[in-house]
Amino acid sequence: MIVMGKVIHVGPSKSKGGMATVIDNLSKNPPNGWISETISTRGDGLLSVIYYWIKAKIELSSRIRSGKADVIHIHVTHSMSWWRKVSMMRTCERNGIPSVVHIHSGKFDEFCAKSAGKSVSRELSKPNRKTVVLEKRWKKSLEKWIPSDSVVINNSSFPIADRKNHQRGDEIKLLLLSRKSSIKGQKFAIEVLKSLHDSGANASLTLTGIATNQKIVPEGVKFVGWVSDDERKSLISQSDFLLSPSKYEGSSMSVIESIVTGLPCIVSKASEETVGITDLVVDDFSPEKWAKRIIQLSKEEEYNKCVEKILKISARYSVETNNKKIAELYGELTTNSL
Repeated sequence: MIVMGKVIHVGPSKSKGGMATVIDNLSKNPPNGWISETISTRGDGLLSVIYYWIKAKIELSSRIRSGKADVIHIHVTHSMSWWRKVSMMRTCERNGIPSVVHIHSGKFDEFCAKSAGKSVSRELSKPNRKTVVLEKRWKKSLEKWIPSDSVVINNSSFPIADRKNHQRGDEIKLLLLSRKSSIKGQKFAIEVLKSLHDSGANASLTLTGIATNQKIVPEGVKFVGWVSDDERKSLISQSDFLLSPSKYEGSSMSVIESIVTGLPCIVSKASEETVGITDLVVDDFSPEKWAKRIIQLSKEEEYNKCVEKILKISARYSVETNNKKIAELYGELTTNSL
């Protein structure tokens, strides 16, 4: 293999959540000819955040000085993530190293509008730097602050489970796969389950990211806490629908993993572009509407059509498609920096 160069991914690769999954996928599956490494900028907990940030700054400077990097790929969200990463962008600038700034936040537009717009515009317009956003809607909503040549690159995933032999039973098995966060809609999902029960449906709901000490657990709800990769694969394999009633999203990895694996996803408008199928989007937060849609899509013929549709659009989230775009991006940056 001809080595084109080395890219270093800088971001919260050791944290829990979809962003770490994205970084892991990118670093383990670099474009042809590229060698990939990671520098973790964050763990879990405040002291861990400070420790990893300082350690990452020192490590990044050391690798750049020793000539062990051709492109630095920096992963950011909103809030303090941006301000921590600015110092790393400036390290790249001072040393003439090309950089990619990859925006993962689903509310980066609010962040820019409130406080960070000038900083974002200034840093992203620097020479030798390219901006990546996850979906077309974010490029449009951020157009006041990001360069016009910013690139849209979807998150990607390999199928993570085998659902070829999945059999629907009498019980509708629902899954909400996320970290613990009020924006992810865990409480709303429980209300959806209650509405299903009120309508006479036999249904259950598994919630990840949450462990409960409640003495009274809602009927049909299973809290499983944070799950391992193998446990996540098993849940996706066994479930009938993934629910994603998020208030906002960058580009949900749980939805993408489900799409490429053939698990139907029912989502809020926050994931409308991600899922790309009108029937799978519920346009408000009425538990009764969500329950009605689930019952409708649970019918055998509708369910099979739904699986076919999501598998057809799964190509947009393939690692191969993603890598072609990233290879072009790295190639452009390294050519321009010569």
